[in-house]
Amino acid sequence: MRLLHAYDNIRKRYRNGLAVVMVKRNACGGCFNQIPPQMQLEIALRKKIIACEHCGRVLVDDLIQNAEE
Repeated sequence: MRLLHAYDNIRKRYRNGLAVVMVKRNACGGCFNQIPPQMQLEIALRKKIIACEHCGRVLVDDLIQNAEE
């Protein structure tokens, strides 16, 4: 319930309504700030939910798109 509430708050905060964004070219897909290498490794492991330090959006690696297809 807590995660769902946090997700809804993030969606309301931004104009485009994106709460989950992919990491592309080592940067957040929402605010385009650089993501540290250690955090990129943690995102790729997919063991916990990682939020961007700058905008608060949930980060996922770009390989997750290929996994769904």
